[in-house]
Amino acid sequence: MTCLPDTPRADRPPRLPGSGALAAAIAALALMLLMPLAAAASEVTYRVTGVASNDVLNVRDRPGVPGSRIVGILPPGERGVVWDGQARRAGDGGTWWRIFHPRVPDGGWVNARFLTEEARQAAPVTPEAPDSPFMDHTAHERLYHVTGVAANDVLNIRSGPGVNNPIVGIFQPQQRGIEITGRIHTLSSGAVWVEVVGPNLRGGTGWVNGRFLTPH
Repeated sequence: MTCLPDTPRADRPPRLPGSGALAAAIAALALMLLMPLAAAASEVTYRVTGVASNDVLNVRDRPGVPGSRIVGILPPGERGVVWDGQARRAGDGGTWWRIFHPRVPDGGWVNARFLTEEARQAAPVTPEAPDSPFMDHTAHERLYHVTGVAANDVLNIRSGPGVNNPIVGIFQPQQRGIEITGRIHTLSSGAVWVEVVGPNLRGGTGWVNGRFLTPH
């Protein structure tokens, strides 16, 4: 992969005033305040901000600039960035988040100071129909594609059934060839969640809301 030049404006946080000890204490306190937001943060999307129009936000394979590798880029103003709830403090004192985006489907780490939360949009609760195709014992023998997801959005893959579980991956809008294991889980709302297979998922599987999958 071609090595992209570092862009300090989009990677490194400004130096904190005062002594090194004071700066470290402030950074640690900021991280402690951020961590309780992890569960809620995974339900919203973010926009790239604070990056010059002729610059990019580098997405890296680990938190921090030293020793990390660029695995993707996000242009200024890019929307629909998903934070999976993981936050780390890098050696330079900056807080880094692990994110997903169609431009970086395998995920990566960015400096959180360059992300701003977008307006929340409540997703409608639509119970799965009693004749859901996933109730069929042969459902796992078919392939599926993503439906009902906007072109600028993604279908989140979670570690378990329900939106309270961490995001472990994404499917792009209209993505095809999706395999399921045959395991399903019906929530109290009536929504049916389906276990899917993915080579880049931890453990090889994850869960999605079945209303966004349609058999080929």
